[in-house]
Amino acid sequence: MKAFFEQLISFSKELTEMYPDDADFSFLSTSIQLMKTTNPSLVIKTVNDNVIGFEDKIMAKDESFFLNHDFEEFAGQVEDVNLFAKLKQYVTTMSTDSKENVWKYVQNITRLAKACA
Repeated sequence: MKAFFEQLISFSKELTEMYPDDADFSFLSTSIQLMKTTNPSLVIKTVNDNVIGFEDKIMAKDESFFLNHDFEEFAGQVEDVNLFAKLKQYVTTMSTDSKENVWKYVQNITRLAKACA
């Protein structure tokens, strides 16, 4: 569980640094920190529930995961920020290195959430 939250917090902080004008990433980082202390199992459950249907696309780094999905089913989730929808806004303009970093984080977070379930 510790590794899961380290990855998730690190990812949200990197996104905040990459997109400092997007307050949602900063809000996400704060929300994750709060949820980590108040209800960590709910965060893990939410991640598992939301990525299980996309695990194959995530592990294959299939960019259509971001480009062709609207992620409406994630609206109103625990953290109140639809991370995948936010990433969808930026994925087409990200550098190759940034995309690779995003995939590594998303894959690691997916694996760790699954291991914690």
